[in-house]
Amino acid sequence: MACWATGLQLAAWGIPGQSPDQVAAWVRDNPVLRPRPGETLNINRVEPDGSRFTFLASVAPPGRIINPLDRETIRSERMTFFRPQGLTAEDLFQAIRDVYGPEIAADLDQAVEVIRYPSPEALAGSPGYTLALAIQGVVLRGNQFVYWLELTQNPDGRVQQGQVWVFQEEWLPKVEGELAERFPLQVMTR
Repeated sequence: MACWATGLQLAAWGIPGQSPDQVAAWVRDNPVLRPRPGETLNINRVEPDGSRFTFLASVAPPGRIINPLDRETIRSERMTFFRPQGLTAEDLFQAIRDVYGPEIAADLDQAVEVIRYPSPEALAGSPGYTLALAIQGVVLRGNQFVYWLELTQNPDGRVQQGQVWVFQEEWLPKVEGELAERFPLQVMTR
């Protein structure tokens, strides 16, 4: 997908915990996100092959929207992908590395899996396609951030859609609670 490049060495300071102005400056200077005039915290791209990419830096925490305590801090950043030719978990990992640069890539690479859904037991016992089992995700806790990656399988077995959230650890219990309401989870020892 032409929305991200490989191997760029970027400063990774447009990340959760920063002010919207700091993140907007980081987005503006980020050669991978390549904002167009007028794009600040929300980037939307459609490629000629039908691929789509969005990046959204938000004052809202990850998961269900709640009224943020203040609007002075970015709490989560989300990237969404649609790729007609297919999407893999490694594509999502690489997108994080490319957008955030080597410091966050190193944090991601050493991150520990804390949640996987649906649980392997739920997948093994499934008689066929259901939306709850078609959405598969993993939540990884790094030293700096939490990374939530999710892929959605089509009824024909192809995976063309995915999402990534990057957020601070304080929001991990919220995400875990919301996921537990929707999916059979496998929660790892913390």
